[in-house]
Amino acid sequence: MLLHDAEIAKVCSDLDVFMPYVGEKRRCLDSGVRAISYGLSQAGYDIRLSSEEFIVYHKRDFPKKLPTLDPKDQTHGTNSPLVHGVSGSYFTLPGNSYGLGTSLEKITMPTNVIGICDGKSTYARCGVIINVTPIEPGWIGHLTMHIANPSPFPVKIYANEGIVQVMLYKLSNNVDKPYEGRYQDQSSKVHLAVV
Repeated sequence: MLLHDAEIAKVCSDLDVFMPYVGEKRRCLDSGVRAISYGLSQAGYDIRLSSEEFIVYHKRDFPKKLPTLDPKDQTHGTNSPLVHGVSGSYFTLPGNSYGLGTSLEKITMPTNVIGICDGKSTYARCGVIINVTPIEPGWIGHLTMHIANPSPFPVKIYANEGIVQVMLYKLSNNVDKPYEGRYQDQSSKVHLAVV
């Protein structure tokens, strides 16, 4: 069963699912700058991109030979600097590249709920594709996100603003074996593939 706003608010107040938690949809930062919406929505929770770290993978960083990306050895990315502008703080994602970032919120998923993630439509309208795996019951940490820019144009990816909507589905019972994998307790730094 997909949870709606009142049910999400109840689960979050009982269990601290998203920390920090914003119990309403916000469209401005505390500074008053307009923001890509974040917080509780009608049928989900919009998490924000952390300003902590953003790693970009782009062919311009490899002028002689493109590396073969290997999920068992991801050492080829470049840290992207955070830029502070009038419209907010952002990372620049070059055209035909992708980046890895993390959620600002620490997530503690209950053992009877699974989170399904989808990119915000604001970024989809710029051609940006955001890929995030489901948040398994019992998983804890800052979520690592894959943000792809298949267009030839650079795109600003705003930190501390909405990036992904998490839709929460209640399971009929608690799972027998909560998540205990290699990505448990991720910090706010980007976590590369672990095999």
